[in-house]
Amino acid sequence: MQSGDLLRKLGEVDRELIEHRVRKFCELRADGNLSSMMEYAAPDVTCFLRGHWSLAIYPWPLVGKEAVAEAYRQLNIRYENLGSIVHELLIDGDRVALHRTTSIRNRGAGQVHTFDVINFIRFRDGLVVEFSEYCDAPALAALKEVDS
Repeated sequence: MQSGDLLRKLGEVDRELIEHRVRKFCELRADGNLSSMMEYAAPDVTCFLRGHWSLAIYPWPLVGKEAVAEAYRQLNIRYENLGSIVHELLIDGDRVALHRTTSIRNRGAGQVHTFDVINFIRFRDGLVVEFSEYCDAPALAALKEVDS
């Protein structure tokens, strides 16, 4: 039988591992290093760019590392990711809720847009298996108007 203290320590290790992987996943995304980002994803990863994410090339769930990477490659053609500020990161077992503010620059027109994003992430065996992204709809609508 495992003591409460040992179980707490094991939980802290898992939480630290997941937090590190979430932050690294976001960092690699901002750097445009999609191949390294996909090393943190399960082969059957599912990605949902939800809400009014009108910039998404694929407005349906993406399944598999190559499909997810290709969607982000397409997005990177038009926009440069300037990084995110993490406001809140909640970890509950294998599930994560993340609130961040991100900035992107239109590669053609040069405008920088900053907006809030909520991510829900689920891990399996230390890898991202589900990644959902909900962006600030009014900010994205304004972004689409400016960039059109």
